Parts: sequence; structure tokens; C-alpha cells
Amino acid sequence: MALFSRSADKILDEMTTNIRKIPLDPARTVVVNMNTVNGYFKDGYFSSPAAVAKIPKLIQLNEYFLHSRRLFIYDTHNFQSSEFKTFPEHCTTKEECAVIDELERFLPGATVIEKNGTNPFFCPAYLRWTAENKNAVNFVICGGMTDISVMQYALSLKAYANQNNKKLNVVVLENATQSFSTEAHDGNVMHRFALYNMMLNGVIIAEI
Repeated sequence: MALFSRSADKILDEMTTNIRKIPLDPARTVVVNMNTVNGYFKDGYFSSPAAVAKIPKLIQLNEYFLHSRRLFIYDTHNFQSSEFKTFPEHCTTKEECAVIDELERFLPGATVIEKNGTNPFFCPAYLRWTAENKNAVNFVICGGMTDISVMQYALSLKAYANQNNKKLNVVVLENATQSFSTEAHDGNVMHRFALYNMMLNGVIIAEI
């Protein structure tokens, strides 16, 4: 198959499409702003200049789907969070859990879901939202942690759709998502790996 016969980077570049070319009905589209809070962008263990550089694209995406439904999904932890057995402490303060200033104007009318784990698919609040929004078929995902929260959520959506023979368009924005960097974790490399992995599983990779 072509997906396995050439370099991952080349395939990813060739298959990334401009979201304006994808026919998505705004009335059935949801923009998922994943971890678009200070703790992942401006001030926290997982924040980075690379994430800040993606903010203009986050704004463009939310403006493009201005009349679609909107989710803001982000971490809100206390110091007893089980997640801290795996990850460093993050998003434990009001400041870190605040949506970045640049996206605040998109909050009115949006649904806010606070999560205590990496994958929002299992949050009770998210499950309630899905029950109330069954006609949503296009999920456009942007934000923080391409290789963790974004990837887990996108793959869960695809797995759910495949299991139930349900047609869902799951779209992840290459230039409006980002991962973090440490000495052992190259954010750009992991970002690209996650996008390729999602693409192999039927997620549409796009840009704006």
C-alpha cells in the first residue's frame, strides 16, 4: 500500500489538505479546542514557544467555523490526581487552567469540559454532551498535546465510528496543534509521529 511504501514525512505532507477544501457542513461541525489553556501554551511544564507560535492558526480556525458548535476541553487537576504518577504536575492553578487570552472571545456559547485524564472521551461531561449532540458528524480538533490528548481523542472517535459503522469526519489541524519538548521528548518529532499515526487510522490531517 502507498501509505507504507514511502517516507512518513513525505506521505504526511502529500496528504495534508487545506481545510477550506473539505466540504464540512457548519451546522454539523464541532471545533474541539483541546488544552488551549495557559498551562499548555504560556506558563506550565508543557508550555512552549512552539505552541505559542500556533495561536494565530487557532484563531483562524475558530473564526472559520464561527457559526459551528465549539468545545473547550482542558485539564483541571488537584495534587492527588492519578495522572501525576505518569506526568509531571500541571494545570493545578486557576492561572494554568485559564483559556489563553487570544481565544477567550470564542468562549460565549461554547461548551467547556474539564478533564482529569489525558483522554476526554471518557469524561462524564463529554458523554452527556455527545448524547445531546448526536447530529454532530464533523469533529475538527486543534490545540495542545498532539501525541497525547489530541491523538487519544481522535483515535477514540474513529474507533467508536468504526465499531458502530457510523460516518464521522475526524479532522486534526497540523498547523494548529503542537506537542511539548524536553531533552527526551522532541515536540516536533512527536507531533509528526502522532499525525502520521492518526492518518493511518483514518483521521483527516488538514491545515488552515
